Amino acid sequence: MEKFLIKGSSSKGVNGLINCSGAKNAVLPLMASSILFDDTVTLTNVPLGANDIQTMIILLKSLGSKVQIIKKKKILKITNKKKHKLLVKYKYISTMRAGVLAMGALLGKYNKCSTALSGGCSLGPRPIGYHLAGFKKLKCKYNLNKGYINIISPSGIKGGHFRFPRVSVTGTSNLILASVLANGITTLKNISIEPEVLDLIKFLRNGGARIYNTGKRTIKIYGVKKLNGHQHEVIGDRIEAFSYLCAAAITKGKIKIKRIDPKHLTTELKVLKKIGCNIKVEKSSIELNRKNNLKTTNLKTAPFPGFATDCMPMLMAVLTKAAGKSKIEETIFTNRYMAAPELVRMGAKINIKKSIAFIIGQSNLNGADCISSDLRSTFAIILGAMAANGESCISRVYHGLRGYSNLYNNLKKIGVNIKKKS
Repeated sequence: MEKFLIKGSSSKGVNGLINCSGAKNAVLPLMASSILFDDTVTLTNVPLGANDIQTMIILLKSLGSKVQIIKKKKILKITNKKKHKLLVKYKYISTMRAGVLAMGALLGKYNKCSTALSGGCSLGPRPIGYHLAGFKKLKCKYNLNKGYINIISPSGIKGGHFRFPRVSVTGTSNLILASVLANGITTLKNISIEPEVLDLIKFLRNGGARIYNTGKRTIKIYGVKKLNGHQHEVIGDRIEAFSYLCAAAITKGKIKIKRIDPKHLTTELKVLKKIGCNIKVEKSSIELNRKNNLKTTNLKTAPFPGFATDCMPMLMAVLTKAAGKSKIEETIFTNRYMAAPELVRMGAKINIKKSIAFIIGQSNLNGADCISSDLRSTFAIILGAMAANGESCISRVYHGLRGYSNLYNNLKKIGVNIKKKS
């Protein structure tokens, strides 16, 4: 099992340029949506180095899709020449929650499917109940048997009305996928408006789907007979961009991120400015240069356009170097503070009380043996190791490799003293 060895330095900040990968959280729903198309779907700017993408490729192939990979150009071509299998097996989605999106796509096209309950990061309860309640409004029936959800619409998917009790990114995508080919009109309220969801809507619209914004967090979907295959460029990964910006913030360095839309990080960039980082924004790039000492802040995570929960672990790591007390309240996931105990092992002063992290900053961090438990905590621990004195050994970095394409090489590129260890 691969480990990272990182030698930190308090005197040398990272420096360099990162070309942002395509967004993992955008391309996975796009790949799942390809099930709805009879023609070839072409996706460009795909982060092929992220393990979750490879898992989704295997999943689609297991269902009967033909997937062509053009590695050098970061392109996927997905073609459906025959009817798909309607069983999504556990082994294909045990490590990837996005696999549940195959349920919405299969249901939308074939009116039935069986899907294993999915895995992914250990972030506490991530209930699929919202998805199922929404499917029920589309005239579906379901049962749970031996870890599989069996769902069917005996008379075919029909338009319905559903309001999400809480904003759900995956739930929104799943209900959209189930509705685009439905008979009638579907209204979805209190939907997610994350950039990745809007990218999915744009992709489906360009293929012929009739999806309209009708109010705040509300869309109407008029069912169509078929979707037409086309080419689509995946948006830049805002979480990856923020992660590398934090690398410069915590080490007093300078970094430029290209191929990213700054509007997707408006709230997060305001926070980085507030804590003392100099930010320069252009149309498709962000540059961070930290010259001064970091300042404290208090914030809550929230659905977009609020501060992203996926960005919170990295900011928590950065705030260990800010003089004074900071407070972060996590409102999305119950187990989002998995990096905190590992940062404490390095000497950070972080106290977790229920959903709130209290951080007393400007700690002297020292290298330590650490274990990663989820995708974003991996990068947060890496940040701590970069700012620490001495060497840190980070185990189970495969969690980070699920979502960060070319992670090791990018870290080396910006000057991190890093080695791999088996």
